[in-house]
Amino acid sequence: MDKILSFKKIAVWLLTLFFMAGLPLVTLYASEQLIREVVTLPLREWMSEFPERFMVNVLLVLALFNLLYLLPRKWFMFTSLLMSGLLIVFAYANKVKMELRSSPISVGDFALLKELGGLEQPIGVNTPLLVGIGLAFVVLTVLIFFGIPKLKENWFIKIGVFLISVLFLVMLWTDKPASPMEKAQFENTWWKLELALMRNGVFGNFVMLAKQSNIEPPDGFSAKNMKGLAEKYEPAERTAEEKPNVIFLMSESFIDPYSFGEEYFAEDPIPNFHRLYEESLHGGMYSSEFGGGTANVEFEALTGFSMQFMPANFVPYQLYVTQPLPSAAYAFREADYETTAIHSYYGWFYQRESVYRQLGFNRFISGEFMDLDHSNDAGKGFPKDKHITNSIMATLDETEGPDFIHAVAAEGHMPYHKTEQSEFLKSDTLPDDTRQYLNNFTEKMHSIDRELGRMVELIEARDEPAIVVFFGDHYPSFPDNEAVYGTEGTQVANDLLGDYDDFIATHKVPYFIWKSDGNKPAELDVTPNQFSALALEMAGVQGTTVTAILDEMREQGNAVIPYNQWQSQMGSQTQEMKDLQMIQYDLLHGKRYSEYLMPELVRTPSPDYHLGLYPEMNAQKVVETPESYELYIEGAPRFSEVLIDGKPIAAEWQTVEQGLAVFSVPKQQVERDAEIQVVVYNSRDAVLRETNVFTIEETVETSRQ
Repeated sequence: MDKILSFKKIAVWLLTLFFMAGLPLVTLYASEQLIREVVTLPLREWMSEFPERFMVNVLLVLALFNLLYLLPRKWFMFTSLLMSGLLIVFAYANKVKMELRSSPISVGDFALLKELGGLEQPIGVNTPLLVGIGLAFVVLTVLIFFGIPKLKENWFIKIGVFLISVLFLVMLWTDKPASPMEKAQFENTWWKLELALMRNGVFGNFVMLAKQSNIEPPDGFSAKNMKGLAEKYEPAERTAEEKPNVIFLMSESFIDPYSFGEEYFAEDPIPNFHRLYEESLHGGMYSSEFGGGTANVEFEALTGFSMQFMPANFVPYQLYVTQPLPSAAYAFREADYETTAIHSYYGWFYQRESVYRQLGFNRFISGEFMDLDHSNDAGKGFPKDKHITNSIMATLDETEGPDFIHAVAAEGHMPYHKTEQSEFLKSDTLPDDTRQYLNNFTEKMHSIDRELGRMVELIEARDEPAIVVFFGDHYPSFPDNEAVYGTEGTQVANDLLGDYDDFIATHKVPYFIWKSDGNKPAELDVTPNQFSALALEMAGVQGTTVTAILDEMREQGNAVIPYNQWQSQMGSQTQEMKDLQMIQYDLLHGKRYSEYLMPELVRTPSPDYHLGLYPEMNAQKVVETPESYELYIEGAPRFSEVLIDGKPIAAEWQTVEQGLAVFSVPKQQVERDAEIQVVVYNSRDAVLRETNVFTIEETVETSRQ
């Protein structure tokens, strides 16, 4: 009998040890394996290349599970099973989000269904697997409560394990008295969040994001003071006699090549920009970014908020835009404008597919829905700006009433390879490395400028008034910035970060706001958050409390919010800027008092929000020719996939007219009763848009050719 009792004790203690250490490690292993199916750093390589970060993740899951060790044994085992399941589900949700948006889950992002808005068939649910997991959980729960004998527990050990777990988690969160993450060199890659995920680990990375998203309220923040702001600022009523189309065009890394020194150029590479700049409201835009961070400049331009009101290197699109925010799109939509966002790169990049919905757009035309020269995943560089122009003009043609269009062009994106010769730069005034980098960059600027001229010409040819807000997002970053900017190159900036004049020289980007009617030259330096207020004022459309604050700032000659690190040179923030910061904090990080105190600020996302210009993609007809079946599909972009009985086949594409494409399929590859479907995938194989399933028999017409 004693031997049996002793055996039971050993078995129970071994099982307890498994729940204390084995189950946490199994959970970590399973979770990381899920994530590493969609990233390029395998688990074994992660453990060997980043052993300190791996150990932080190990200690994190051990501490989480052993918090529960304070419970009675059976409840500890039960809740440990439950926690294991929840953590694995969390890892799976990260995997799904990575596939759809190329970024992990962050704070405020638990409701994954919000992330899937706008996707018609993003994921499939394995019902048998879920049922099997549920049954296994029930069986294990019964075994725990009815199969494990009740034995006396050592509460001194239990309390000790609990306290050690608490102390580690507190240290991890507060970085006191030491910072495990700092010692393990956790990194923050806001420009490409999947890098941080695969290097930091799924659980450690989430804790890092959670810590960094915890922003303290500004001085004086309260519901009472928010009410005071609502009473203090009231947007002026404006009535436009004829509502103009309004187009924001943000051009990747666009600057005037003359910024490097006009004396180095034999010919003007951007004559269209220079002409429009001189004819219009123009000036310098103080960008918050250098070499990257496009979404942050875009965030400022659309919302009127400022990156100077949050920690450096944050990306609001990735962290905070999970609920509606005030934006130019909402303000124009309230004035009966159609609102369209356009970007020629992947729609999931910077989570734009979900962000644009929260910012009030009716539709988002991403690269997946354009007839690009080559698909973005073909490895042939970023799309030419002609596709942006084509999409803008197609939107103006397709929609009824006035349009607000926000377009993000990508042709100017890095890398900038060395190019031996260019017609624009003189051959003997700069070192070879400097000149060759600038040759390549200038050729890109020239191509962008040529397309800018075409777009304005097409807009002028329309019998509709228009406003174009054109700006670059930031200065370009080269493979060797010292060779281009520094003493060995153009000497534009010898110390890009440490010297105020050099910093401004690489952050002040030119812009113009052109009007088709009544265009007048004027100069005004701004930060990008002024663009929405300026556009609304020039269009005669009523703004919001945010734009009222921005209008007041301009009237007082304070259209530039000073950089946090350069306030001694640029001046401190004015009261209006502090008021704007309070509203920004409330809506991004606070309790959103503004939703009921300033109801015009926060609107409801469009119930008809969709990806692509057209709300649906439909099979119109099938035309039979001697050699092929020609599938006429409405709303289908060039790189749609044709599926025959669920399998993709090669099909020739051509356009018939705007919004109607033909996919030619050889007859020998399809039976007349085969199930056919045309699908738009993103680069992670998520379905963005699809037709209904149809057959040749149902829709065929015989060609008379």
